[in-house]
Amino acid sequence: MIVTYNEADRIKACIESVISSCRDRVDFEVILVDSNSTDGTVDIATEYPITVARIADDELTTPGAGRYVGTKIARGERVLFVDGDMVIHAEWLGRALDVLDAQPTVAAVDGHLNTPSAIETTTHVEAVRGVALYRAEALDAVGGFDPYLQSLEDIHLGFELSAAGYELRRLPEVAGDHPPRTASAPEILRRWRRGYTFGTGQALRRSAGSKQLLAKHLSRIRYRLALLAWLCAGVVSILFPLILLSWLGFSTLAVVLLTVRLGVRDAIRILLAKAVGVVGLVRGLFDPPAPPESFPLAAVEIVKRGTVYTTDGM
Repeated sequence: MIVTYNEADRIKACIESVISSCRDRVDFEVILVDSNSTDGTVDIATEYPITVARIADDELTTPGAGRYVGTKIARGERVLFVDGDMVIHAEWLGRALDVLDAQPTVAAVDGHLNTPSAIETTTHVEAVRGVALYRAEALDAVGGFDPYLQSLEDIHLGFELSAAGYELRRLPEVAGDHPPRTASAPEILRRWRRGYTFGTGQALRRSAGSKQLLAKHLSRIRYRLALLAWLCAGVVSILFPLILLSWLGFSTLAVVLLTVRLGVRDAIRILLAKAVGVVGLVRGLFDPPAPPESFPLAAVEIVKRGTVYTTDGM
């Protein structure tokens, strides 16, 4: 399962790595779901004997939507998810398949990106991300990826799987290669424009009916919540001049210490990221996602039907 958005420069390498890694292991199909790319991603993908689907409505193209749609199309017992700018490693895939085959309680397996872990053992995690192999039965049990979350769709799914009694594992090997992306100011603003920063608040709204899920999300963002509480305290302190002076003094000291430690540029970058994250959190709380089952699958365009690869050939 390959999920894409404007990956014309990398999609060939991605598709070929998936086909090469799977060819000698199992019968498989390759499905690519595109989030209405404006470059040549879809045209390039149709050159391969794979199924290509496109979500043609920009209002529906969240990170989780492609995964949700792909899951509905897929027919296999195992579902491998790969982003269109990644190249997967065949050795990891073999190990991941072995784990799922040997341990029925494990719902999903991932690995590391670009660099292997310093710890040479498999670890238990609460969510898998990046290149990840899921058990289709487990996805069906919890409803799969949420197509309406603007981000954190993999984190939220992991929490749901854990709450349902499944285990998730991370192998020490490299699962795939991914272009590094630094948290620069343009990248932070890009994430805001794409709505990714709203996902945290949406996930909290989605989890409101489950104390277990809500607790997991709140624990994950506890530092962001602490910053939000500090900012709220600053607003309230406007009514009390002496308290306001103290608040400004502590805030200034914190900024100075951060600048001394990281330098001006990195300090500004971190402060911008934290500020955008907090504002996005609040914004997401007021943007409750629609029920996943309301996603209009009929609006998904099947550009091309692919074939099933088998160990005996296509």
